[in-house]
Amino acid sequence: LLAQDRSIPTKLAGPTRASLQRLIDSAGVAGLPVDPLYSKAQEGVFRGADDARVLAAVQRLARDLGDARATLGDSASAEEITAGANALRAGVATIDLSRLRETRAKGRHADQRLTVALVVLADLATRGVPPSLAAASVTELVARNVPDGALISFRQTVERDLLDGRSPASALDARTRAHAGRELVAAL
Repeated sequence: LLAQDRSIPTKLAGPTRASLQRLIDSAGVAGLPVDPLYSKAQEGVFRGADDARVLAAVQRLARDLGDARATLGDSASAEEITAGANALRAGVATIDLSRLRETRAKGRHADQRLTVALVVLADLATRGVPPSLAAASVTELVARNVPDGALISFRQTVERDLLDGRSPASALDARTRAHAGRELVAAL
């Protein structure tokens, strides 16, 4: 694995860099993952955003990371918090993240991380699937103990259906039933 670049771009003005460093340090003290914050600052500079926009984007991401951690719990990993923040940014409601977390905690794979389920959820929501529908489908699959590989396959088949012109509701319904059915057969 490559080490994350934990530097604040020197193209930003000194006061902006100092504000970003304070924000990132505070996030770290609060137990939030800081690598996404550094990445967001670097992305902003790469895209040519001015200092104020870079700072605002990093502040929003820090809030989303905090909201994701509060929703997913103190035991959530950095990857889960980051994926949860991405899901929130894609329009998924905190109540849907809570339901997903509770569903996993009750399941056969309660010790398994939610990272893949959260990534699938965020990906579907960013591709035009209504976030509440995406959350319901992913939560149902997690409740049925569908493994991570099958969740990724689910996302890919829904995305293919969407590209083929199928409505999000129709694609989700058909693919959720198909994947849940496969896992039911596999469990027998």
